[in-house]
This record gives sequence, structure tokens and C-alpha cells, in this order.
Amino acid sequence: MFRGYRFEHPRSEISISVGGWSYLWAGLFGFLYVWRLWRGGFGWLVLRAFAVNLGYLIFYVGVWAATSWVVPLRIQALILLALIPILILSQGSTMLRMLRDAYRHRGWLIRPG
Repeated sequence: MFRGYRFEHPRSEISISVGGWSYLWAGLFGFLYVWRLWRGGFGWLVLRAFAVNLGYLIFYVGVWAATSWVVPLRIQALILLALIPILILSQGSTMLRMLRDAYRHRGWLIRPG
């Protein structure tokens, strides 16, 4: 599930590696992680990553709001605490997939890392 990648530019041979810990950092920092690794400047990919961050935030707040009306406080706390690592790993996977697709679209070589 946590595949590493190595992005290589075909002409300049610049190489960028992402591995297992990258999923955690991308999940925690989201669009800032994408901004740091994206060689195309602040563009459509970073804005798209920011929109994905907002989507995950809205989902988490929505779960919090829905469970606050229906579920007792202790169970709500357990649900929200269990949801945090799931959302971090899911967001990290989404961010790295976006990076992989963007580098592939620009002609970079994608190799298993």
C-alpha cells in the first residue's frame, strides 16, 4: 500500500524520491508537502491539493457535527480518534498519487523506489 516512487527527469536526470514516511508527511502537511515537492511552481496542482485538504477537513468536521447530536460523548471521542489516522493515511496517499500523476503528465519517468 505504501509504495515508494522515484521521479526522474529524462533530460536533466534530476531525481526525487518519496517513500514510506512520505505518506505520513503528506498526510499531515497536505498541500504544503505537495508545494515543497512540486517543481512546477505554485500552480494548479497546489490549488487542487489545497481543495483536497479542505475536503478532508469538511468531512472530519461533518462527522464531528453528526456524531455530536446522535452519539454519546465517549463514543464520539473514540470515533473521532479512530478517524484521525485513517484520514491522515488516506490524505497522504491522495497527495502522493496527485504528485505521481502530475510528474507523469510532465514527462518525468516514474520508477518504483
